[in-house]
Amino acid sequence: MATPPKKAAPTAPAADPAAPSSKRRGKLIPIVAGLVIACGGGGGWFYIKHKNAEAKTAPVPEKKKVPAFLPIDQFTVNISGGGGDRFLQVAFSLELADPKVSDELKQQMPVVRSRLLLLLSSKTAEDLGNLAGKQKLMSEILTEARAPLATSQLPGKGVDHVHFSSFVIQ
Repeated sequence: MATPPKKAAPTAPAADPAAPSSKRRGKLIPIVAGLVIACGGGGGWFYIKHKNAEAKTAPVPEKKKVPAFLPIDQFTVNISGGGGDRFLQVAFSLELADPKVSDELKQQMPVVRSRLLLLLSSKTAEDLGNLAGKQKLMSEILTEARAPLATSQLPGKGVDHVHFSSFVIQ
């Protein structure tokens, strides 16, 4: 008689190759997520700290001051020049460092105009015939306009620039 085939002894179920790795993934995912969150938080903290440090060291932009101008009435003066009597007709405005200077200059205007009249009448046509001569005149006008403000309590020089609006030599 033939012997019936032997049945193999039941063996333990074959280990699923994916099962151990899923347990590892289960433990690995929270660790990786924690590292990502920690790195993101650290990077964010560094960025904010660095940005705040730049803000503290960055120069604060100065407020742009609006210039104040004081127009000076036109001057017409005789000047000496080649070949006969000539005259200079000039109008300009003074750019002021502070609007408060305007009030003080208006109080001193007879003195300022007298000083400017003497300065302008001392010029010759040759002195004012070129750009360098006009620029020199501007600096001299500036000096004369500042002179009455020397005893002023206002800060700075009071008058910053001279701007010609009319300049005629005949």
